[in-house]
Amino acid sequence: MLIKNAKIADEKGLKDVLIENGKIAKIADKIDADTETIDAKGAYLLPGLIDLHVRLKNDTLNQKNLDTLSNDCARGGVTTALIIPDFLPRLDNESFLELLNAKVNAMPTTLLLSAPLVNEETNKLNNIATLIQNGAIAIWGKSHVNSNLIRRGIQYAKMKQTPFLIDCYDNDLDDNGVMNDGATAFKLGLPGISKVSESSEAAKLSEIAKYYDTPILFQTLSVKRSVEIVKEAKKTIKAYAEVSIHHLLKNDTSCDGFNTYAKIKPPLRDENEQKELMGELRAGNIDILTSAHSPRSILYKDVAFEEAAYGIHAVCDYLPLVFTHLVDTKLISIEQFINLTSKTPAKILGLKTKGEIKEGFDADLVIFDTSCEEQLKVSDSIYSGETLKGKVLKTISKGEVVYQSA
Repeated sequence: MLIKNAKIADEKGLKDVLIENGKIAKIADKIDADTETIDAKGAYLLPGLIDLHVRLKNDTLNQKNLDTLSNDCARGGVTTALIIPDFLPRLDNESFLELLNAKVNAMPTTLLLSAPLVNEETNKLNNIATLIQNGAIAIWGKSHVNSNLIRRGIQYAKMKQTPFLIDCYDNDLDDNGVMNDGATAFKLGLPGISKVSESSEAAKLSEIAKYYDTPILFQTLSVKRSVEIVKEAKKTIKAYAEVSIHHLLKNDTSCDGFNTYAKIKPPLRDENEQKELMGELRAGNIDILTSAHSPRSILYKDVAFEEAAYGIHAVCDYLPLVFTHLVDTKLISIEQFINLTSKTPAKILGLKTKGEIKEGFDADLVIFDTSCEEQLKVSDSIYSGETLKGKVLKTISKGEVVYQSA
């Protein structure tokens, strides 16, 4: 496959890119080859996005949901996605993992699996070493479990040189809260989720990781204090702060009118916190972005706010959202965008041939036209009615076109 006339970040002028055997074989001003040719016509050629925080629909594992996730990722320019393993049936033994790996390896896009730290039924440590040996690429856990389990998980991560990902939230600090603890929750008469329920756990995990000198990814942080804690941890260990695009672009006023489509976890915070997070992004203290894709059936959303499921369908619009609100507005450069969505996520997972457009790297690419504008008309999105700039024209995964726009 040959892609011609593509704009590549850090490259002057338009470039041609030759793909052979699923790899980027050559990048030059002009390449002639007797192969399938795609004319990018001056559109951006970006490395495929790598999203480290996606979930299956309704947290349910079946072939249909795997197929849907892979297709949604391709539509949004995401060529590699790490599935959060809190789905049913539970991923808690090597035989199941081997079977599941065989299925995800056949997907058009690259879907990766992480080993759940704890067996939810027994509340005991999973056989982490065996799960990693059989294909899990990372260890994932929740911060509020027994600290001894976290300690042992971190030790396994260090021993196996495997990424350790943690969700920071202490539910004992909240009285069944369902949205951010603030003025909007008070107005709606809904119980709140405090900021300290996140930041206190981030502080605890930071100290444990520093003590054992182990790299750690703090997932989907929603408050400035948590990002500050990670920034402090970076002085002594490899620590990474992950923030979802939603916590940068929206705040808890989106929940007005008991809008259950704005009910996500961690919750959308108040406007001031949203601005503070944006400041942390500009300062370079946020390391990766994510779509926090967690689609829910209308059955679980079209109910009372307190009963509604947490989650948002977002990966399909992830790339246009980031470009529209962060790159096109000059908050970040295209190079910073690539670092946040591709290069650094690849580094965290140890994917040495992904995340950049270089000769010898995997041909995971997105042709993205920044001149297009399109109004989002999906009724079950908090972004419904917004005009997004940029359009994914083609997504190439493993050297094959897996999505092309109509």
